Amino acid sequence: MRWRSSTVNAMVNGMSSESLAAPKLILVPPPHGPVLVSADLHGHLGDFERLAELFVASHARGEDPVWIGVGDWLHGPNSDEPSTVTDAHGEPLYDYPDQSPEVLTRLFALMDAHPGRIFSVLGNHEHAHLGGPRTSKFHDDEAVALEARMTADQIADMKRRFRSWPIAVAVPALGLVVTHGALGGPIRNVAELEQIRWEGQMDAHAYEIARSMVAYGYVHGGDRRLLDALSVAGPAYRLIIHGHDRDEDGYSASGEHALLLCSSFGARRDTKTYVWLTSPCSLAELRLGHELRRLYP
Repeated sequence: MRWRSSTVNAMVNGMSSESLAAPKLILVPPPHGPVLVSADLHGHLGDFERLAELFVASHARGEDPVWIGVGDWLHGPNSDEPSTVTDAHGEPLYDYPDQSPEVLTRLFALMDAHPGRIFSVLGNHEHAHLGGPRTSKFHDDEAVALEARMTADQIADMKRRFRSWPIAVAVPALGLVVTHGALGGPIRNVAELEQIRWEGQMDAHAYEIARSMVAYGYVHGGDRRLLDALSVAGPAYRLIIHGHDRDEDGYSASGEHALLLCSSFGARRDTKTYVWLTSPCSLAELRLGHELRRLYP
């Protein structure tokens, strides 16, 4: 999704005042166990269950894990109009059923069962249910298409939860920042994240930061500017992990300090990748088979 001024203006409509009080940046206390980071599932229940297995197994081992998602858990392929998108080998990329309601039900249940251990950034596909720009990857209006498959109570619960999700999640002890897209824009300090509003008016500076939330990659040192802004009078952040875009190989550099992660959507089954951190790492220090792990080894 590319941004236009009308798109950003649409972001500020349709959300309750509850969203104004929700923090835009969540800081995770020093974890006692691993931090699992996953990206864009888009209604793929099988991939969700695999990630959930990893989290639950770590918890059962007494490792006290934390799971952070970059958003876009929902909105998958339209079964009435099969996608013709293929990977580099000619195999279809989006040949799975959209099970977004089931993914959300199980995600919310896990969040309730493990309070303070599972976090998610608000992606643009979640935002579409809160008055944000309507997404149309697989349906003309994916929010309408999904809500038609849900009960009124499910829709209300979904929106209540989404309103509490932040723009970024940070783990200071690991020097890690998780965002949906290439967040940052002209940001100068962490307080500016809290100036972004989902309803009402934003000043021009907050507007430009908000516009960066669904950027597709970091350019001209934007990742360094975000890390520096968040590091002022605080811990030194070293690594950004984001999704929003796709990479058939499961991950790629998105800047000098940023990683584009593809745990499900847009990656081949054998290259779907998640991050498993137990100590601070820079982008250059991430290793396949260690911090970078295949979802299906």
